[in-house]
Amino acid sequence: MIPVACARETIPFLIRDPLLWIDDSHHVRLGQDVVRVLHGGLPLRSFLPGWGAEALFTGFAPLFLLELVHDGTGEHAVWFFDHRMRMAGNHPDNLEPELLSLLKARSLPVLHCLAAEMAERVAPALDDRTRAFLSLDSTTKGLIAGLHADRLFCQPTVCRTTDLATTTPVCCDGGRTLALIDRDHLQRGLQAPWQGRIASFVETGVTWPSPIDGHDVPAQGCLPFDDFHFACRFADRRHGLVFYVLIGDHLSCIAGIWLPALALLVSGDDLQLDLAYRLRPLVANWFVAHSLAWAEHLVPYLERGATRIASVMRAPPGLHLGHQIWNELSGIDRYLRGGPQRLPDWIALDAAHGSELYGPMDAIFPELRGHVERGVPSVAGLIAHAYANDLFVLRITDEFVSADLRRRILDRVGSLPVAAIVADTMAALDPPLAIVIGLRVENRTLTDLAGILLRIADFLSGRHPGLAIIFDGHNSLDDAGTTLASHGESVARLRPIDVERELVASVRTGMAHRPVTILDTIGAPLSASLAWTAASDGFLSIWGASLAKYRWVCNRPGYVVTNRTNLLLRAALHIYSDPLYMEGPAPIRFIDPELVTDDPEATLLVNGAPGDPGSFNFHVDVEAMLAEIGRFTDGLAERRGYRRAL
Repeated sequence: MIPVACARETIPFLIRDPLLWIDDSHHVRLGQDVVRVLHGGLPLRSFLPGWGAEALFTGFAPLFLLELVHDGTGEHAVWFFDHRMRMAGNHPDNLEPELLSLLKARSLPVLHCLAAEMAERVAPALDDRTRAFLSLDSTTKGLIAGLHADRLFCQPTVCRTTDLATTTPVCCDGGRTLALIDRDHLQRGLQAPWQGRIASFVETGVTWPSPIDGHDVPAQGCLPFDDFHFACRFADRRHGLVFYVLIGDHLSCIAGIWLPALALLVSGDDLQLDLAYRLRPLVANWFVAHSLAWAEHLVPYLERGATRIASVMRAPPGLHLGHQIWNELSGIDRYLRGGPQRLPDWIALDAAHGSELYGPMDAIFPELRGHVERGVPSVAGLIAHAYANDLFVLRITDEFVSADLRRRILDRVGSLPVAAIVADTMAALDPPLAIVIGLRVENRTLTDLAGILLRIADFLSGRHPGLAIIFDGHNSLDDAGTTLASHGESVARLRPIDVERELVASVRTGMAHRPVTILDTIGAPLSASLAWTAASDGFLSIWGASLAKYRWVCNRPGYVVTNRTNLLLRAALHIYSDPLYMEGPAPIRFIDPELVTDDPEATLLVNGAPGDPGSFNFHVDVEAMLAEIGRFTDGLAERRGYRRAL
């Protein structure tokens, strides 16, 4: 047995380069003692090619963790050893019951101390054993933490401020003091919307009323769990109380105040409460995972305090054609229209791969020049960048697309070569009507899309001879040339863009001798799609994110089809036409729901949530739909004729 308790010198919790080669096998040195390493009961003489031992963690003695690293791939692995330095397994699931119980018993105090320090202590600190444990690879730390999933943090109870007693006792600063939470101060802190506070945060610093006495408490910093969810940390040093304001949702708004010492997540109104219930199952796991990965960076960051504010633009997989203009660019637009005295920074996450879909932020908003950071590649990079540079990370958002924002984006498109190409082509064609047809192939689309597109093209060519039809679907990034993927298309049977190309080719073949010009922007840069749409008279489209281009940017009149469930029940159906969400919307018409029949049995290219009626493909009464389309396009032609007459 290794004499850890009576060692003649203190053994470090982490021993780097721990192996010695003695008598033709590997040994480890523990203090002044040298112990042979056993594998399968025999002396350990070699590892698989490329693998070597990097460190030995002794903090769970008499259970020892040997960390291995592959010198080619950088991959990590951990072997567990018992008190005889005999390998017992390479995963907690491989350990004998007695050793697994020992691992749980030895690791719980370390993890509990880490969780309590990070969540509840005004000035969190890490002891040597915790630091040694945190140096292990992330997979091993996660597996060991998973053994205590319900013992580090319990899921917080969600409630409204009105559900609380007038005052609630709370143990502060790790149980060292007792104070009373005041319900009225909690409510006051939750009243103003998050986005409405950010300008003052930039001007004077981030503060929040203490839940104990209402005194303004400065923020220590913000924990970005990802590029969408944030825990803003406040510490009332006078009372030793730590609390977090949880932020999430596409608008980036308050879910509530999380009080770890009370295991409560307190919301101020119904909207906050709904978001709080959605975040509740995630908060504890997020916090544990974040602490395991970032505690050593987070502790000095909180000690210094965040001194600058930066707004992050979402990156893949959360990057979204619609949400970038509706939330993020509109957020910049709103912020600038407020006439701020000072500007925060904006972080274009993963900018090297074209995450600024509509063009560089500081090209659309020249006011931002010198305030855009493009060197942060990922969420992990965002966290590291924030903690190293004392940034308070948040998202400045809105959900109103102004006419000025549309103009800014289209002005940039107009400065690109594609705008001149579109103008020259339209002048040469001089069509009596130019119609964009927006494709959707993943789900929530027409069951016989190829046949119906051909019927529509044939119908329009007969009604408006010489017209131009521009088919639009998936575009690419202007600079990177990478196709903008649909959500979920990674599991699709075929790439949606390839399906779109086949559809357009089929229509071209079928319309070869008809009086119509068929163009398309499939796979073309997003700027080309916007330029063609802006030059068109209007559009026909299947409802989806493509309407962000046709409506929010170009504000073209349109005729829109979608499934019956969407038409009758989808709350967000009118976000591309409601003056609440966009300024001065052009006319838009939706297909009569009576012409639409959903088909739950139809095969989807990209499955949504199982059995979700909102994703069902659908049939239409084609003749009745064509009649509606005819009335719509006649109106477009009349307006075009009127403009020409002028």
